Amino acid sequence: MGKIRLLDESVSNIISAGEVVENPASMVKELLENSLDAQSDTIILDIKDGGRYVKIADNGSGMSREDLLLSIERHATSKISQKDDLFSLTTYGFRGEALSSISAVSKFSITSRTEDEVVGHMMSALGGKVTNIKEIERNRGTTIEIKELFYNTPARLKFLRKKNTEYLHIKEIIIQEALANYNVGITLIIDGKVSIKTTGNGLDNTIVEIFGGNTLKNLKKFELGYLGNSNLYKHNRDFIFTFVNGRMVKSKLIEDAVIEGYYTKLMKGKYPFAIVYMNVEPSEVDVNVHPSKKVVKFANEEEIFNEVLSKIENSFAGDEDFVSPTMKEAQEIKGSFLDFSEFEKFEPLKMEKQSFVMDIPQNPTPYSQDSFEVKEKSQLEEYYDRSFGDNKVEVEKKEEEIKEEKSPKIISDTEIEIKKKDVLEEKTVKKERVNQTFRVIGQVFDTFILVERNGIFEVYDQHIVHERILYEQLKAQYSNKNNSIQQLLVPIRITVDPREYQIIFDNEEEFGKFGFELDKFSDNEILIRGVPTMELRDSIENIFRNILNGLKDKKNIDIKENILISMSCRGAVKAGERLTIEEMKLLIEKLHSIGEYTCPHGRPIILKITLDDLEKLFKRK
Repeated sequence: MGKIRLLDESVSNIISAGEVVENPASMVKELLENSLDAQSDTIILDIKDGGRYVKIADNGSGMSREDLLLSIERHATSKISQKDDLFSLTTYGFRGEALSSISAVSKFSITSRTEDEVVGHMMSALGGKVTNIKEIERNRGTTIEIKELFYNTPARLKFLRKKNTEYLHIKEIIIQEALANYNVGITLIIDGKVSIKTTGNGLDNTIVEIFGGNTLKNLKKFELGYLGNSNLYKHNRDFIFTFVNGRMVKSKLIEDAVIEGYYTKLMKGKYPFAIVYMNVEPSEVDVNVHPSKKVVKFANEEEIFNEVLSKIENSFAGDEDFVSPTMKEAQEIKGSFLDFSEFEKFEPLKMEKQSFVMDIPQNPTPYSQDSFEVKEKSQLEEYYDRSFGDNKVEVEKKEEEIKEEKSPKIISDTEIEIKKKDVLEEKTVKKERVNQTFRVIGQVFDTFILVERNGIFEVYDQHIVHERILYEQLKAQYSNKNNSIQQLLVPIRITVDPREYQIIFDNEEEFGKFGFELDKFSDNEILIRGVPTMELRDSIENIFRNILNGLKDKKNIDIKENILISMSCRGAVKAGERLTIEEMKLLIEKLHSIGEYTCPHGRPIILKITLDDLEKLFKRK
């Protein structure tokens, strides 16, 4: 006699139910999506006993008596009828497994009525078998009641978590479904108390109803949804909400694109708050990858990734206010007088309830140009001139370009002088335009630059201001392949371990592109024979080891980015380094000409304090 035999239907139903109904939250998801597919605009869920009791009522299209009887049969569905429908899905459900699976592991009842029927019907089932069906009076729509979930599967029941944990998972499902269906009113009642309630009055209202007004205030609209600023940064990816064709999904591809879009704006260990809605041709996305239907597969993953990334980058381009924190309102600070120890509360890692200053005066009072006259070149200006060029270098470059453009025609000295004058005037106008909008007040603790700009008092971290400037300039040099190597008269010998040795010579070409000429000396020593032609504010060995440590700690990091960040960090002015007014002014000018307002590590560069903030702190208001 053979060993293989068909399982009893009751056993196979329970096995199937285990794939669909993993826990109360997964059951709630299936029930809620059925109500949404029925075109409901009001849905109420009543949850008790850690999710073992669930009652869901909607005002959707409802079901007839015949549909009720079929609803708990396996693979009975109104969503698709043929194979090709799987490749153009527009509904949440399509497998016909949800109600069959739920009824197989619970004490199940359902009442429903369609618009065309005079009366509705009620059906009861136990362990997936119909026990009763009768007529009842009710309004259009459907109500499903689940009692004693997993009553007949003690193993599954045993592995349910604590009530509060199950409730937390259910809330997560409701939040995601409410964001996906922000025109539907959804109410979640847990143990007799309203936990979540959305009115269905649009996305903005839904965000406020779920997360509060402060969250909406710290969100920025972009083409695909909303992006959160630094006040909303989280410790994990759980607050990156992704939706494809209205379906909530967990897409690592989209999450990675979002995180990449925040590059240099996220601090280490932080993740953004984002809500992203993607509309893709149904035939270009497969939602039938996993029983939960939360995992999707795209036909063209690269295209999806690049679309999300480019739209986020475009949204952030030049947006200073979005990444610059402002001081908390006065009512959040204790005491009657301004206590400068309170500045400690404004560290980036502690900002959670701050707002952003968005209303910048359109016609700021210009400051006198006389206050910005530089009597002689500062050390920092000379450093820039040597490392990255000044007006003189640009004029000489322009002169060469003119000669190349006109060649072989002879260019007169007069024409060259006119071009020189144009370049200088263009630079002067741009510089004056920046100067007229800010005034450097001074430096505090030899670390922070105090500035008044456009009617707002600003505090700049001098190290990360300079770090960002160097990062952008080094990146431009790398892109344009303008790096030159300065040969050392005496090579620097560095001892490395075998792993470091391997990393160095695996990436020798990239090091060379940035101006490092390296050579093997022994099995555990290397020689640095050449370095980038720029003034380095730290020892060559320290800079090189910093790059190497970054490569060891982050195995998958882009070698180019690691070198850029390490060199800009080590090359920047340090905290505790005293600067002149001219040096500070030059840093601020350079920063605003770049238009990037976080350091390469993601920390904000500017803290903003409005007049209104100060007046509240001093109890003027």
